[in-house]
Amino acid sequence: MQAFFIGSSAQKRDLLNKEVYQELEQFYCSFFSNIYNELNIAKYKHIRDAIGLVMRKFDACDHPLAYTGKLVMYIQGQLALNHLQLTKQQRQLLHKLADQTKNINLNFVYSGPLTDAHQFSSI
Repeated sequence: MQAFFIGSSAQKRDLLNKEVYQELEQFYCSFFSNIYNELNIAKYKHIRDAIGLVMRKFDACDHPLAYTGKLVMYIQGQLALNHLQLTKQQRQLLHKLADQTKNINLNFVYSGPLTDAHQFSSI
């Protein structure tokens, strides 16, 4: 009976990983599909690059959901500190990512400054 629950939990986690990865991919690609973001890429480049680094965490299986939760906080901090605007689609994707990772334990991720993009790079 216990093996059933473990398998079910692993399947749910794998499904959540796939959903979150797809949303991260859409979020990353949205910076190329919006003319405003393309014209102002210098302002948004660090956010786009951080999303790409977190996508690598999925490939390496290095606590991807925890890093996604940290990424959501990083993006929200960057938006507030730098007075940046997201498109409606980007805001919806950020909200979905926040909802999907709000109960994830962040003990396994780098606990440096919130505004430091190096927290997502592999050491």
